[in-house]
Amino acid sequence: MLNDAGTQLALAHPLVVVLIALGVLALWRADPRRPRYLLYFGLSYLLYAAGAASQVVLVPSAHAHNVLFSGLMYLLAVIVFAQGLIALSGARPRYAVPMAILIAAMACRAYFLFIEENGVLRSYCLNGAVFLVFLHGAVAARNLRKGLWAERVAYYAFLLFTLSTLPRALLVKSRPAGDYGFDFSAYWIFTQLSIYAFALAFALALIVTIVQRNARAKSISDKNLSLISHDLRAPLATIVGNLRLLEKTASPEQVAHMRAIERSTQYQASLIEDILAGGHDDFRLLNVDPGPVQVEAFLTELCVHGRTWCIAGNNDFSLRVLTELPGQIQTDERRLKQVLLNLISNAALATRRGTIELHVAASPGEFGSAKLEFKVQDTGPGIEAGFLAMLFQENQRPDQEWPGTGLGLYIAQRIAKNMGGVLEVASESGKGSCFSLVLRVPACSQTPLPAEWQPLESKLETGGTAVAHGPPSGGKPPGVVLEKLAAYALQGSYSDIDELLESAVFSSSCHDGFRTAVKAALDELNFDAIRELAQRS
Repeated sequence: MLNDAGTQLALAHPLVVVLIALGVLALWRADPRRPRYLLYFGLSYLLYAAGAASQVVLVPSAHAHNVLFSGLMYLLAVIVFAQGLIALSGARPRYAVPMAILIAAMACRAYFLFIEENGVLRSYCLNGAVFLVFLHGAVAARNLRKGLWAERVAYYAFLLFTLSTLPRALLVKSRPAGDYGFDFSAYWIFTQLSIYAFALAFALALIVTIVQRNARAKSISDKNLSLISHDLRAPLATIVGNLRLLEKTASPEQVAHMRAIERSTQYQASLIEDILAGGHDDFRLLNVDPGPVQVEAFLTELCVHGRTWCIAGNNDFSLRVLTELPGQIQTDERRLKQVLLNLISNAALATRRGTIELHVAASPGEFGSAKLEFKVQDTGPGIEAGFLAMLFQENQRPDQEWPGTGLGLYIAQRIAKNMGGVLEVASESGKGSCFSLVLRVPACSQTPLPAEWQPLESKLETGGTAVAHGPPSGGKPPGVVLEKLAAYALQGSYSDIDELLESAVFSSSCHDGFRTAVKAALDELNFDAIRELAQRS
């Protein structure tokens, strides 16, 4: 029997193993993918710690029960750990052979405990079972030999520990007769050293494996995003190009509808750029870039989109300007538009044969600022009270039958926060919803919009005026580059034009004026303007 100091020293071993288990389980909990191999490794360490602690403190106190319990914990720990290695390799789980080995080993230990008392042979049974289970796991996970270098290190550390089981078993005879558990014999010392050495090497390799896998996954994701964004932008470019061809022979009413389609494609293109930028910047893609915003034109465009989206659900859209508004504000127009269009589109999606209203109000603030409040009210079905608290969380939708991924409001709230604003919701089931956005912005008091202002019907029909592309200033690029640019514009090849603008040809400052003009037209998917610039230069 160990004295108190010896018991405390022996208990340090399972305590260290428990700390390792908690660290591994913390990694598993922190990873949104919840990889099975981390869960398996963490549970196996806990099972091993339970078996080791039971031998130290002799719980269960009955010798026979303790022998069976500790042996069962050790074997379960080995089986679960081997399954973790198999999961790490990507192979399917394999339980039949390990469970057969477990049953045979426990039967063997019981025989040499109750029928023929022999501690040495019981240890041989245990170590033999460990060797067979680990060997089976090593064979099943052999794909790791061809994986990342950290995966190979983890695999060969596991294989080396498996092979050390046999010489470790031969040291059982070095234990004093009748000793049980932790007795500081050569067998006990060699067992602890081999376990600690393996745990350290395997843990380091596992951490590096996680880092390498995440880096590889991000690289693949970036590549896929680039390919997907190209595939998404190409049809948009084709749509805009054909719209511009149709506009030449279309009636004024048809032109108005075509421009509405064009504005939607431009907005869609900006969202695609957000996705691409997010893939290359760890999704820190919601940065705010303030600039001057003409409130009249901004509200007019919101009304154009609102009216269009409400047609599908037979809804009526209206704008109510509750107070006098500043004629110009300083904020990120695209981000503010992104939030409000998301709220309007959600309201249009939820409402059928009802009304959707956009309310806008302003109150003066300090140092030339204004407090703006936007409200989007609908007469839709409303939202259950129990769901309101989760509404702005990632991947949440009030109705799982709704299209989409449940990211719209999550992104809108992040944008509002980055703009220094607050996005809130008030809703009651069966009585519609009201989303409000409040933010403080620098404002210009010149030419304010009066209360009850409404956009001109003619502007709602045409959607505003097109942006003119004047002749660029500065030198012109070489003729062969201009011919290539004109050909790309004729084909509507967004990516080729974008790559050409980023090439060394346009690195000279003398081409800045031409490059800026082409870039502005490209942002609008105006390939006719790009072609004209190339031919005119």
